[in-house]
This record gives sequence, C-alpha cells and structure tokens, in this order.
Amino acid sequence: MDIIPIYNPKTLLALTSLLTVAMASVLQLMSLATIQRIAGISYWASGALLAAIASSLIVLRDAAPAWLTFTSANTTVMLAYSCFWIGSAKYFGQPINLKPWAVFFATTWLIQAYFTYGLESLRGRYISTTGFIFVASLMHAMVFAREIYRGHTVNKQLRIGTIFTGSCIVFSTLIFGARWVHAVVLPQDGHGILDTSLPQVLYLGAYSFGLLIMSIGFLLLVSEKIRRNFEDLAMTDALTGVSSRRAVIEAAHDLFQRSRRNERPFALMMLDLDHFKSVNDKYGHQIGDQVLQAFCRRIEVVLRSSDLLGRLGGEEFVVLMPDTNLGQAKELAERLLKTSSAVSDPQLPVLTASIGISEWRQHDRSLDELLGRADRALYAAKTEGRNRAVAD
Repeated sequence: MDIIPIYNPKTLLALTSLLTVAMASVLQLMSLATIQRIAGISYWASGALLAAIASSLIVLRDAAPAWLTFTSANTTVMLAYSCFWIGSAKYFGQPINLKPWAVFFATTWLIQAYFTYGLESLRGRYISTTGFIFVASLMHAMVFAREIYRGHTVNKQLRIGTIFTGSCIVFSTLIFGARWVHAVVLPQDGHGILDTSLPQVLYLGAYSFGLLIMSIGFLLLVSEKIRRNFEDLAMTDALTGVSSRRAVIEAAHDLFQRSRRNERPFALMMLDLDHFKSVNDKYGHQIGDQVLQAFCRRIEVVLRSSDLLGRLGGEEFVVLMPDTNLGQAKELAERLLKTSSAVSDPQLPVLTASIGISEWRQHDRSLDELLGRADRALYAAKTEGRNRAVAD
C-alpha cells in the first residue's frame, strides 16, 4: 500500500547520489592534501563514489535495461560496502583475508544473474543482494567493535570519531538485517526499493541517511588521524625519533606530581655527549646527526619499558625513570655509560657521555629543583673528567 503519495523515491536517491559524490570528493581531496598517507581513505572515497553510481542506476529503472539498473546497480552497491569495510580495516591496521570474500562476492553475483536472466525473481535478487550487504556491514561493524574494545582495554582512550562512525555502521547493519528478513519472509512486488509502501520508505530512508552519516563519520576519522599525526610530530624529535623536549618535560611534570601525591620514587638523569662539537667540526653535521641517532638506539636497548628517553636539544638528553630510587638510577647510568661508548658502527666516531642524576625529594616544590640538581651533577661529571655518572 502506498502510504505517502507525495513521496518520490527517485528524487531521494538522486539527492543521495549527489551528496555522496560530494563526500567522496572531499575524502579524496583530503587524501591528496595530507602529507602523511592515511590508510583506508581511498577505499572510503571509492565506496562513496560507487554508492553514488549505484543510486543513480536505480533511478534509471523503467528507462534503462535490466542489466544496467538491476545487475550493475546491485553489483556496484555490493562493491561499495565491501570498500567501506576494507577501508576501515586498513585505517585501523586490522588484517583481513579477501580471498573468501571474493568467492562470496562472485557467488552472490551469479545468484543475482540467475534471478535476473534465468528464473526472474525480484525476491531472489533482494535476498541475495541484501544478504551480501548485511554480511559486509556486519564485518564492518566488527572492525569497529575490535577497535573500540582495544581502545578501552589497551589505550584507555576512545575517540569520538570511532564511536560515532561505529554507531552509524551498527545502525546500517540492523537496517540491512531487518530488510533481509523482510525479503525472506514476505513476498516482494512492484519495483521493490522504488515502491512507496511503508517498509520500502523506511528502508530507503535508512539507506540514504546511513550512507550520508557514515561518510561524515569517515571524515571525522580522517580529521582525527591528521590531528594525531600533528601531535606525534610535536611530541617526537624529528632527528632521533625519541621524545621531543616538549613531550619529555610534560611527562616529567606528570611524574613529579604523581610523586608528590603518592610519595612514589622518581629519578631522572641528564646525558650529554662528550666533545660532540668536535665531531661536527671534523666530520660535518651529517655524521654528527648519525652519531646522535646511533647514540639513542644504543641507549634505548638498555632502558626499561617504563623509562622515557627525550632530547632536550643539541647533544643533551634526559631519561625519566618512574618508580626508581637514586641507587637504582646509578646502576642504570653505569650500564648506559658502557653501552654508549660501545662500537656499533665502525664508520662513526665513538663518543663517551657524561651523566647527571637526581631523584625526587619530599621538600621539592617544583620540577625545576629536580632538573637543577641533575644539571649540577652533569656539570660535576664533566668537571671530574667526563665519561662518568654523578648523582646529586
């Protein structure tokens, strides 16, 4: 029964097609505009474009042959939802096996072809196509479920883009599941999705709305990724790959405040490569950069998983050691001295390091006091002959 006389499904599909093309264009432009490649974004853009093409082909029903408006349209929308799923899996770095999916896709396509050119059946086409899209949406929802679970249990951080987009995909999955059940249980008459009966009005509206909201979700995910990339650049030293000055000082402030609240031990050491200026003068800055990089790699081998290495500037570094007292820090410093002077690359000059160590004290009022003692200890290590660790 047609319940909405003024409702025009072809107009809705045409608008959906135009808006989805716009979303696909924005996604593709964002992909081209970003310096660092964002995995999955081209799949999302391709999926949005394919969905727009599928909507346009459906609009042409009654005016174009069945192979174009049924078989091609259904195939295109199946490809679109496959691209959405693959794009999200690649965005989150989740492995997927596409061989079984290719078999599933080919089988569904053959079933559609049979119900179009063999035993013509609108119901058969609906069951096969909607079933495929439901499974694709379910796989897509599982990608987000795994990411949300990982974010909650591992990172302890959930981002709004992930939750928003995941919710949209769950919504679409439920709609396609209901539509598949409807196709199996009830007979399909007329033109299916172009009918103005209540079920088809709801399904088409949910399909169009879901596509647009999901595309907005993809844009949110891309924006979050770009922001995180900039944050990583700000928090990582470009030359050595260790924490930047900003990142390590922020972490030191957090550890200092934690020690004040809980009276937990906290030590830090400042390291300075001995006679580094002579390396730049004799070998050039390129070799000097390689020496700094090699020094950091050797230090990282010795550090514990809880320790944080950061570069303060030039050849000066700092190591933060949570839950570490002065004695433990001295032992670690001695191991660092042996490692830093070891020969790892015969092509690079070997340099020693001087280390100044300090630990948090109950009367410390600010991080500057802790850093000041470490700096004085570093100066003492250099004064006493370098290649040694001194604690204050």
